Amino acid sequence: MGNSLKILAQKAKKRLREAGQTITKKEEKPTNVYLSQHDYAIVVSRQNIEEDPLYEKVRKVMQKGDIINPLAELTDYDIFNKLSSAEKEKYMIDISKRYNKIREYVASHNLD
Repeated sequence: MGNSLKILAQKAKKRLREAGQTITKKEEKPTNVYLSQHDYAIVVSRQNIEEDPLYEKVRKVMQKGDIINPLAELTDYDIFNKLSSAEKEKYMIDISKRYNKIREYVASHNLD
């Protein structure tokens, strides 16, 4: 049982790695889907950065200038407050990655 579980875990890890490698274009990104309070999954799609729900929020934050904690302004507290400690960490990492990608995209395309 333990050995087969290890093999399944290795196969799942390999699939996740391969899925991450397919998202190489600058305008493609993973989309998080929050299914319930304790479950969430990453759905990989070919979604433009401009279609990201955070896109307009990030542009507004960038227009304000120097913000001490931009992630606090981007956080959806209705979702965040329902997550466990580990899920909160993942959520914040996801938000920060998306923020950086959108910020780079906006800066490189002179969209401020």
